[in-house]
Amino acid sequence: MGKARSRSVTFFIQYFVLLLAALVWVQIGPVRQRTGENLGLFHGLIGVAFVYVALRCYLVVGRGVSKQLSYLWLGIDLLLITGVVHLTGGLDSEAALLYVWPLATSSIQRLPRRTLVAGLSSGLLYLAATWTDRADPDYVGAMAARLLILVLATSQAVVYALAESARIEETAKLRERLALADYRDRLAGEMHDGLQHYLADISMHLELARRLVSDDPAEAAALAVEQRYAVRRAADELRYLIRLLRSPAVDREGFLAALRNHLNTFGERASVSTPLAIEGPSLALPPEVAHAAFRIIQEALTNVEKHAEARQAKVTLRFGGRFFECLVADDGAGFCPEGATESTTVGTGFGLSSMRQRAMAVGGELEISSTPGGGTDIRFSVPLKESEIALAEGVRNGGDQTAHRRG
Repeated sequence: MGKARSRSVTFFIQYFVLLLAALVWVQIGPVRQRTGENLGLFHGLIGVAFVYVALRCYLVVGRGVSKQLSYLWLGIDLLLITGVVHLTGGLDSEAALLYVWPLATSSIQRLPRRTLVAGLSSGLLYLAATWTDRADPDYVGAMAARLLILVLATSQAVVYALAESARIEETAKLRERLALADYRDRLAGEMHDGLQHYLADISMHLELARRLVSDDPAEAAALAVEQRYAVRRAADELRYLIRLLRSPAVDREGFLAALRNHLNTFGERASVSTPLAIEGPSLALPPEVAHAAFRIIQEALTNVEKHAEARQAKVTLRFGGRFFECLVADDGAGFCPEGATESTTVGTGFGLSSMRQRAMAVGGELEISSTPGGGTDIRFSVPLKESEIALAEGVRNGGDQTAHRRG
């Protein structure tokens, strides 16, 4: 069970416990006295709440529906709290403290806009829940004091959410810079210890051959011819460095694991829902295809963050017997594809050229469909040869066995 799903299960367990506690709380003498003839309505409201929480649990945990309905969940939660406050004493009900719950959870989730909505809505709904007590001479003073506290709590919660969002974003950028610096150091070390050594050796022997040309042409020719082996070693070293220039995460973790980690990191940083759907049995992709797909998805998500203003960017992977396809579909602002060219970056910020080049380099195709206001779909598809799949499976199995032996 993933961490996000585990947190969701814990949340719903707490929600069910809260509803059970409400049934016990309403039986306490003063609370039951205030509830009076509304006790039956209270039990009915709690019953509706149980059904609502069960349905929400099924949609979130079972079906993966979450962030796109967050405001709906917030509205229903606040309405349930308002109903409990109204039925159990209005201005005198302790249930008003529950308004802090959606306010706190929105703030902890680093959602400043939703936190502000939760605070303002709580104030208005609390007024509605206690309106029948307006004839009380102390009503205005008590309500003003409680709304002031709510305003202060909301402002602090919004400030916290903004500060945490900025901190998480800065931390993510710092991690990326550190990883990039480490990656550059590794690459520089490999070039210094490998390729530079071969090139220096070739240069030295060719210079010696040049000096011998006039005195001993045969020896000079032999020295020059021998350098073809050093050139081959240098070429092998260069190919190794080119492999290092591909995504280290994919090499280290595997395509699916690296993609899941990237989606989680991206979702937290950009506050965009990034569900992952996998259709068909997942096959081990050839390394070139895996790296191309990872970079295309990475670039597409970067554009979603910068330009799309989307709430969701769904990534779908389709594994067929003879093909692989990935789709990144967002619900953002979209753009007009007719205004885009392969040699330029579109006004909306979509770098089509680099993604198309990556797709073409592995024999694949890139299709982009978008309409202004209707979101954007980026589809990368590539045919797979049976020999490539078998080779990739063998590499993966060998790596798994090595890791097992090390463990």
